Amino acid sequence: MQKLTKDFYSSKKLDEQRWEVTFSDATHPVFKAHFEGNPLVPAFLQIDIFGEIMAKELRKIERCKFKLPILPNDSVIYKIVKVVENNYKIKIYKDEQEVSELRVVY
Repeated sequence: MQKLTKDFYSSKKLDEQRWEVTFSDATHPVFKAHFEGNPLVPAFLQIDIFGEIMAKELRKIERCKFKLPILPNDSVIYKIVKVVENNYKIKIYKDEQEVSELRVVY
């Protein structure tokens, strides 16, 4: 089975706490399914992408808040703060505005 995020995004580490993630255009199959005619980055993939860039496997989602949509071709910044061992607070920003807030255990 092909990985869902294949060619869905590219990422670049900016520093120890920040990653820039740029999403593909609306022709990617993820956007065809979520949702054709009104494409959005699915919430679960926002979480999964963190695990991929950090090379960690999700154990628990403690809190998630999705405030604004992330669209095809958007570039966002993942700001990652390690709270305690394997526990992370992640804020995702688009154009300096917070779009998502996550608290997860990996």
